[in-house]
Amino acid sequence: MGVKEIATYFFFRFSVLLWSIKGIGLLFLVFIKSPYNFFKKGNWNDTPKNANDANLGVHGNVTLQRSKLKITYVANGKRGNPLMLCVHGFPECWYSWRFQLKEFSSKYWVVAINLPGYADSDKPSELANYTAERLIDNLAEVVEALGYEKGTIVAHDWGGALVWSFASLYSSMCDKVIIMNAPHSTALRKMFGTLKQYRKSWYMFFFQLPWLPEMLMGCCDLQMFNEFFRGEESGVKNLENMTEADVDVYKHALHSWEARKCALNYYRANIGNVSPQFIERLKKSSISCPLLLIWGTEDFALSLELAALSAKVSNLVSVEYVAGASHWVQQDNPEEVNKYMWKFLN
Repeated sequence: MGVKEIATYFFFRFSVLLWSIKGIGLLFLVFIKSPYNFFKKGNWNDTPKNANDANLGVHGNVTLQRSKLKITYVANGKRGNPLMLCVHGFPECWYSWRFQLKEFSSKYWVVAINLPGYADSDKPSELANYTAERLIDNLAEVVEALGYEKGTIVAHDWGGALVWSFASLYSSMCDKVIIMNAPHSTALRKMFGTLKQYRKSWYMFFFQLPWLPEMLMGCCDLQMFNEFFRGEESGVKNLENMTEADVDVYKHALHSWEARKCALNYYRANIGNVSPQFIERLKKSSISCPLLLIWGTEDFALSLELAALSAKVSNLVSVEYVAGASHWVQQDNPEEVNKYMWKFLN
């Protein structure tokens, strides 16, 4: 291990310690504010009404040939049309693509999956199942299991982080790629050197702890999800597009301790823990298809500069900004997002 690797290791461990203090403090404040509701847990076993909206599509699932995982999805449009595969982020599920499922079903077979660990998809227990390399290989298996050789890949947040690499490693499976509010890994590493992004990313370090992040997400009957999606700081700006009934779908998807642990494992398996073999694999690949990056300018977790930095990784990458939109850009302003998508796809 060289000097750089040693410095990175100790910086990561220091950051986990530092920002865990903030996370634990937040958990304590929630308890003090509402001690009687802290351990409250509602009945989230029944599927929320909004998730069963037939206008959004048909529920289905596939079993991946090599990993044997069951992946659930909602699909809209005619099977046999070009595939549009939609990959969600944290802490979401297929439902984050509800506006795109309807919009693009006239031309595409739009399939919005639940990533491993989310909702009704399988939840492998071992942390190794949530490494980026394993999850990217899973996405390739999904395309194959759906009966396609390639498609248009659309992704957001953690889904976007995976698809940046998927577009390099599995370029033959990509007609076009659209990523929303998710930076390329090289851009994020560069911006981690700035205090602005380092402070915004505090939760990534807190999530390295066992138990406590799951508890924070689940306390007070999953109240934290209301803060994620409808809160003044982190939530959508257009609350009409994110009602409490909409948030209930995400609560249902991650209501169990097991599901929340799986979702958090995406951070635990990848932040500060990328295998040298995977890095070498990425170095030998490159993006060879058109890629559109759509970026909501009011992202609470990711600096605006990340969009321009990400665009520099390839001359095939273009950027469209959605002014005033939050991190949840495709839900916050679906009209503008869909307009940019159609422009790019046509």
